[in-house]
Amino acid sequence: MSDITSEKLSRFCVETGVLMPQEAENSLSEAGGVNASLEAYISVLTRKELVTNWQLDRLTKGHRDGYFYGNYKVLYLVGAGTFARVYRCVDTKSGRVRAVKVLRHRYGDDLEVTEQFMREARMVMPLRHPNIIPVHEVDSYKGRYYMSMDFIEGQNLRDFVKLRKHMELGETMKLIRGICNGLQYAYNEGITHRDLKLSNVLVTSKGQAKLADFGLATIVSTDDKKKKEQGATPRSIDYAGLERATQVPRNDVRSDIFFVGCMFYHLLAGYPPLAETRDRIQRLNIGRYRDIPQIGKYVSGLPPQVIAIVNKATVFDPERRYPNYEMLMADLEKVEEADGVLLQRRTITKNKDGEEEAAAPAKRGVIQQEGEGKTVLLVDSRQKMQELLRAQLGKRGYRVLIVSNADRGIQRLQEGFGEFDSVIFCTGELGEEALLAFNQLAEDYRTESVPAVIVVEKNQTSLASRAKLSNLHGLLQMPIKVRQLREALVKLISRKEALEAAEQEA
Repeated sequence: MSDITSEKLSRFCVETGVLMPQEAENSLSEAGGVNASLEAYISVLTRKELVTNWQLDRLTKGHRDGYFYGNYKVLYLVGAGTFARVYRCVDTKSGRVRAVKVLRHRYGDDLEVTEQFMREARMVMPLRHPNIIPVHEVDSYKGRYYMSMDFIEGQNLRDFVKLRKHMELGETMKLIRGICNGLQYAYNEGITHRDLKLSNVLVTSKGQAKLADFGLATIVSTDDKKKKEQGATPRSIDYAGLERATQVPRNDVRSDIFFVGCMFYHLLAGYPPLAETRDRIQRLNIGRYRDIPQIGKYVSGLPPQVIAIVNKATVFDPERRYPNYEMLMADLEKVEEADGVLLQRRTITKNKDGEEEAAAPAKRGVIQQEGEGKTVLLVDSRQKMQELLRAQLGKRGYRVLIVSNADRGIQRLQEGFGEFDSVIFCTGELGEEALLAFNQLAEDYRTESVPAVIVVEKNQTSLASRAKLSNLHGLLQMPIKVRQLREALVKLISRKEALEAAEQEA
C-alpha cells in the first residue's frame, strides 16, 4: 500500500476493527481532515495511543488479519518460537492486558498438533500458583489456535542471563526456590513440565519467578517425515536425550529436577552445563548429559552445600538424583545467609584450537579510585598482611586503619559509630577470635549496618561455615587476590548506600 493516504488508512483501521468509526473520524478531523498528510494522521493516532507501531506497520502494508484472536486485540508481538508467537493483547470485554500465545500457521492443518495443543493447554488451566503463569482461555479463531495468559511485566531468564551474564547467590536461591515451589504444586496435581529451560521462566519486576509452557513441550508432531518437511525438531529434544540416555520413563519427575539443576548451574556460573548446539545428533549424545563440568570451573566462593545441591540435581544416574522436590527444597532451605556470599567469576575463552582455557582476570568494573573518601578498618594480626592491604587499598583512595585484636576491632567500631565505611576481618592468625567478632556485628545497632568482609584461610572451612552472613556481611575464602577483596568492598558499600537512599525516599 505504497499509495496509502490518511483517508485510506482511516478506513482501513475501521475495516480491520483496530479503531471504532468514531475514533477514526475524530482523529482524522484533528489531523486536518481528509486532506491531512499521512504523517499528521499517524502522529495523532500514536499520540492518543489509539494504535501501536506494530499495528501501523501491518496496516500500512495492507495486512487485513492478525489483529484479533477472539476477544483479544493484538497490541505488540513480544516473542516468537518454533511453534508459536506470543502477543501482548487487550481483552476488549474486560480491558485487561493479556499475553496470547498463537500456534503458527504451518501447524494449523495438523490435526495431531492442534488437538494436543488444545488438550495440553486445557490440562494446565486449573493450575493456580504464585510461581505459575495462569492460562485463562484456550480456543481457536478463524482457524488459528491460541491461549490467553497473564501478561508478565519483566523478562525471561535467558534474556536476563544474556544481559547480566550471571547472578548472585541470594537472588538465584530466591528464583530457584520459587521455581521448585511451582513445580511441586504442579506435580501434586499430576503434571510434569517437560520443557524446563531459562526461556520458560519469566521474572517479574519484583524478582519473582513465573513458570510458563507447562505440558506444551511435546506438541510438535511426532511423525518423523512431517518433522523433516517442516524443518522442526521437538522442543523437548533435551528431555528426549536425557530420558534415552538414563532409560527413565517419559514423565519421571527426576528429569524435571535435572533441568532445574541445569538452570541453577547456569545462573550461578554464567555458562550452561549442557553444551549448546543446534545439531540434533549432538544434542542427543549421552556424553552431553553425563560429562557436565564441575561448576567450580566457572565460579568460586560457593558454599559447599550449594555445590552439593547442584551436583545432586544434575547427576547423570537418576538413582542418585533428588527423587522429589521435597528433598531438593529441604536442602535449599539449609543454605543460610546467601546474600552475604561473594562469588568470584572465572572467564573462559577458547584458544586457536577451539579448546577452553581460563582467561586473564578482567580489570574492568571497579573504578581506579573507588575508595576515595572512604575509611576501612582492617582487623588482622599479621604485619605483612597489614602492610600489603594498607598499601594496595591506599592506592585506590581508601583510608585504612588497623587493629591487631578482634575485640579491640569491635570496640573501635562501636566507639567510632559512623566513622567506618567498611571493616575487614582476617582469620589467618586470629582464627576463632576474628569469627566471633565478625558474628557480633549483627548484634549491636552501632555495627549491624557496617559493611564487612571476613577473609577465611583455605584450611579453616569450619570457620567459614559458621560465619553469619547477610546482605552487608560477606565472606571470601583464600586464596584470593586484592582485586577480589576490592570488588567485595565496592559491592557491600554500594548495597549500604542503596539501602540508605531507599530509606530517605521512604
